[in-house]
Amino acid sequence: MIVDHLGRALVTAMVTLVESVESGRDAERLALNTLEEIAYLLGQMNSDERQEFRDLLERLAAAEPERADFIHSLPGALGLGGES
Repeated sequence: MIVDHLGRALVTAMVTLVESVESGRDAERLALNTLEEIAYLLGQMNSDERQEFRDLLERLAAAEPERADFIHSLPGALGLGGES
């Protein structure tokens, strides 16, 4: 279920942010590791879930035009592009 994948990715991001504030660790390395983990977690979606995710991103891009280019780039950046 797409909600499970998105929930795990959100928890990963939030834990990392809290840990980085508390520990003062290298922010750049921590950010890259977190992005890789999020990509891995979302990469576990099946093709139907990936399509649902892309549809969700389309709705978000329409609702947030100032971020639309970034939002449209996410599937490719996460290694989820190329499926229809």
